[in-house]
Amino acid sequence: MGAGGFDYSAIPVGFYDSVLRGGNPVRRLWHLAKFERVLDCLETGADRAILDIGCFAGSFLSIIGPDRFGRQLGVDILRGQIDYARAHYGTEFRRFRHLESLADLESMGDSFDCITAIEVIEHLDAEDADVLLRQAARLLRPGGQLVLTTPNYASTWPLLEVILDRFSDVKYQEQHVTKFSYFSIERKLRQLHPPFLDEFEVRLKTTSHFLTPFLAAISFRLAHALSRLVPHRYWRHPFGNLLLLVAKRRGEAGGTDALAPRDTA
Repeated sequence: MGAGGFDYSAIPVGFYDSVLRGGNPVRRLWHLAKFERVLDCLETGADRAILDIGCFAGSFLSIIGPDRFGRQLGVDILRGQIDYARAHYGTEFRRFRHLESLADLESMGDSFDCITAIEVIEHLDAEDADVLLRQAARLLRPGGQLVLTTPNYASTWPLLEVILDRFSDVKYQEQHVTKFSYFSIERKLRQLHPPFLDEFEVRLKTTSHFLTPFLAAISFRLAHALSRLVPHRYWRHPFGNLLLLVAKRRGEAGGTDALAPRDTA
């Protein structure tokens, strides 16, 4: 999903999935740790439903079994990536759907217990970000969870972005059109979608990806183990490279606390 002038269809089909499965160890841990942290926050159960907006090649949902979410749907505007996701990870309980634009979310009548948008919102202009947040509020059941991750511009991420743009095949400065920091994300979400705090209660704001992804260049196994050491409730470092925000849809809640002790960082 994206806005602006960047051509997302130019990204090879299944590219980030191949990174997750066995690419460069730093990139691989970046994606794996991100997905694991999001999963740690979610209230799960076989009777629950999840929507992953901007699912790309389906990598995140592919690691979730039906015991955690008995109904799974991933959506994206990139038809080739959705075709890849269907071919590799589609099941009876996990479906993928192509959208022409975020506005197509309006046609969805289902409701969900959890909605994730993992490194998506920074790719959207203000209009599309408003659509994303408005549709998330509509599609979530009362008490449901919205989980967002996005680069933290109060970290070393701006420097990493410059380095990646110069030496990597991925050009993030062209892709990231709406920028957030640990200190500004709630204010920025209200600017993008004024009813945000009327519709959602922010339950967790934290960061990750401070040092551990880069240690994967030395030892993937050690870096991965370190990334799982600190529970969310003990980690309030504002300068990690990735922001994670968990918001609860206002209304009658159901299920268990998303920040239960099983969560790890």
